[in-house]
Amino acid sequence: MGKVLSVCVPSYNMEKYLNQCIDSFLVPEILDRLELIIVNDGSTDKTLSIANDYKTRYPQTIVVIDKPNGHYGSCVNASLKVATGKYFRIVDADDWVDSSTLETIVDSLEAVDVDCVCTKRAVHNMKENTVVTDSFADVPNKCMDLNRDQFPMLFLRMHNLMFSLSLLRRINYTQSEGICYTDTEYVYTPLSCARNVAFIDKSMYQYYVGRDDQSMSPLQLKKNASHLVRVIQSIQRQHQGDFTFNKNEEGIWSTLISRLLYLVVPVYLLYSKKDEDIELTLRNAIDSVLQYDKSSLSGVFSNRFWGIPYVAYWYRNGALLNCLLPVLRIIRKARGH
Repeated sequence: MGKVLSVCVPSYNMEKYLNQCIDSFLVPEILDRLELIIVNDGSTDKTLSIANDYKTRYPQTIVVIDKPNGHYGSCVNASLKVATGKYFRIVDADDWVDSSTLETIVDSLEAVDVDCVCTKRAVHNMKENTVVTDSFADVPNKCMDLNRDQFPMLFLRMHNLMFSLSLLRRINYTQSEGICYTDTEYVYTPLSCARNVAFIDKSMYQYYVGRDDQSMSPLQLKKNASHLVRVIQSIQRQHQGDFTFNKNEEGIWSTLISRLLYLVVPVYLLYSKKDEDIELTLRNAIDSVLQYDKSSLSGVFSNRFWGIPYVAYWYRNGALLNCLLPVLRIIRKARGH
């Protein structure tokens, strides 16, 4: 029997978390249909040793790739070169999957023939001690034609999506290497080229948040702001490229660029030395999204953005709400509200 699902597990110094991640996949009923590709990205701890131990015990299921450090995208690219499954997805080594749903999900993957499959995720917040799981209550159809139906933008996340390996190879998909946050590329390009998507109403991905060493923590965002800018540039180039896109592409692109701007602009304004190239990239991205949909950026700066240097820019572009909100927030903060 061939492999139904190939899973890339990018792993850099993950000895504290890797066992939990791998163990969550080891459901006896699916081992012959699962391909778990653990990519050791130049770790200096026991990550490689742990991975090789599992490979010895589960040789029919586990593949280990040992490579020099090249960041997230290089791990995905290395996995795609060896993957054999019908579908492909990524699970970070510090996260895990819901073992109780895996057999049902793999059975469903075996039965469907679509470019993309969307499952639910659960967010485990270690600081708040909470678990929040996605709901598919508002998903109108179990299968969508992306040239006809509107994809629910809430699920534009790596944690929700897996793609057919045939689609990824048809578009010659690769990720940028040497930088973080390229999971956004994984969401944008394949989904924008997909013809259809099936929704499986099961929670698969278990996302662990609240640690200071995570790439999405404020400390790491500050450190890696330039990586976010490079991902914005990458998606902008792909948006202007020669792919055969579906009718959801502009909405997908606009939503993802807006999310990246929400992350990078406050960090850049508050912590980074001013850089003309970065400034131009951010302004071009803002202009591009505004040309598509002025309302799509309304939430990007309304919550955290206090960047006075940009107020004049927003004013010149007629976005008065985005111009005023930062000022109002500063006034409220000064009054102790």
